[in-house]
Amino acid sequence: MQSAALDEGLVGIDAYVQKIIGATCGYLYGPLAGKLTEYPIPELPLPPGSGQLFLDIGCNWGRWSIAAARKGYRVIGIDPHLDGVMAARRVAKQLNVNCSFVVGDARYLPFRRQAVDVAFSYSVIQHFSKENARRALDSIAKVLAPGGICLVQMPNRFGIRSFYHLARRRFAEGKEFDVRYYTVPELVRIFRSVFGNAEASVDGYFGLGIQPSDIHLLSRKHRIVVRASEILRKLSRSIPGMIYGADSIYIKSRFSPGGERSSTAVADASSI
Repeated sequence: MQSAALDEGLVGIDAYVQKIIGATCGYLYGPLAGKLTEYPIPELPLPPGSGQLFLDIGCNWGRWSIAAARKGYRVIGIDPHLDGVMAARRVAKQLNVNCSFVVGDARYLPFRRQAVDVAFSYSVIQHFSKENARRALDSIAKVLAPGGICLVQMPNRFGIRSFYHLARRRFAEGKEFDVRYYTVPELVRIFRSVFGNAEASVDGYFGLGIQPSDIHLLSRKHRIVVRASEILRKLSRSIPGMIYGADSIYIKSRFSPGGERSSTAVADASSI
């Protein structure tokens, strides 16, 4: 289990995390604000690492950074908000996990070229305007080593909950921190143009940020949502077309500078 409970010797859950948990982890976590007894550390959908440099873009309080470090990666988390970065440092120290955190902008990553082995971002680039999202991807491509992996979670325009939210705002593009929605082929096309290849896989249904590893923290009705999402995600392995109804998807690229542009591909998330 990835979560870290108070009875494992923690002094207490960081006040910043208690306050912002619903915003960082999704609507299922809103009722947990101020009531957390452990940190919801997700399961990273990547193979175990062996010291590769892992960049967590938009890390906030560091949940994915901690997950990656526990899986054997050498982690740097970056976020534009100082309060989030400071919280990430406190939480990592509290959990005795070795991560580094810096304040910075995803569109202008402050790292040398080809320095990063794995670039990861969850529930972040979806909040950028589409122009700024492309700038962030271009910036990732500059710092990613040849053969390095880029794994980004993004929302699917035709997911059930996504489409509902789009309809509520009358299908407007969105502004400021609004989520921007994409079709699966659109995302694959964008990532392929930047990294040379791309494949899409299902992260979840019925919303963004649904993590099976956190099911024990959620209310009974929200556990039903998680279980239903998992059933559909697993079913999508044998029915690839189901990805077009998922709310949350992963786009994975292996950076191939100047390489041959691949065709659209759909893969199971468990194989990433």
